[in-house]
Amino acid sequence: MIGLDPIELATHFITDGIGMVCLLLDRSRIDLGQLLQHGAELPVDIQHSVHTRRVEYLAGRYCARQALGQLGAATWTVGRKADGAPDWPEGVLGSLSHTEERVIACVAWQSEWSGLGIDIEKIVGTEMLLSLEHLVFTQTDKLQMQASHLNLLETATLIFSAKEAFYKFIHPQTYARLDFKDVSLQAMDSDGFTIELHKDLGAPWGKGRRVRGSYLFESNHVITLIAKSRTHPDS
Repeated sequence: MIGLDPIELATHFITDGIGMVCLLLDRSRIDLGQLLQHGAELPVDIQHSVHTRRVEYLAGRYCARQALGQLGAATWTVGRKADGAPDWPEGVLGSLSHTEERVIACVAWQSEWSGLGIDIEKIVGTEMLLSLEHLVFTQTDKLQMQASHLNLLETATLIFSAKEAFYKFIHPQTYARLDFKDVSLQAMDSDGFTIELHKDLGAPWGKGRRVRGSYLFESNHVITLIAKSRTHPDS
């Protein structure tokens, strides 16, 4: 076996029209040779990287290909752009994320979706929380932490992950550089969250623009997703 086992996600987190695959990454069982047989190629610079980097790259591409299979494009592969970002097949939107123990990918047709961003994070510890409070959280974020129905570490991780998902969602549309404090978690409930942009990125992404996202706790991880449909742009 290649050391990547499927994780079944809660059905309410699955969105029609989006291919999504989450895999448990068992680094002790990873077989790079078998992963290479599944259509992924290692860029020259990564061929000479440490083993961990090669594992993460190939696991991400394998996961992405499994997600593409849900769109009926199982033979398509995901390359790598000059800046290191995934190079998705023409006509496809995609997003990748991983931790030490998980890898997740989602894909959708560009004709149906205008934006897509996914992130997965392991629940942070108390030491990491202090860094997040200083470098990542706005005053609005901190107010959300106080009001949250989740515990402090879960809420902190969710806010951080939501900002990561938003960056992956917005960057292919604007190519803008954002700091963590350029967005805030404006609202959060059991169904999802709302991100507010504090920086003008040009129409239609002006200052004050809000976008809705969803989240899912999976074991000791949180997954966040922001996806914008062309047919239901306000959903």
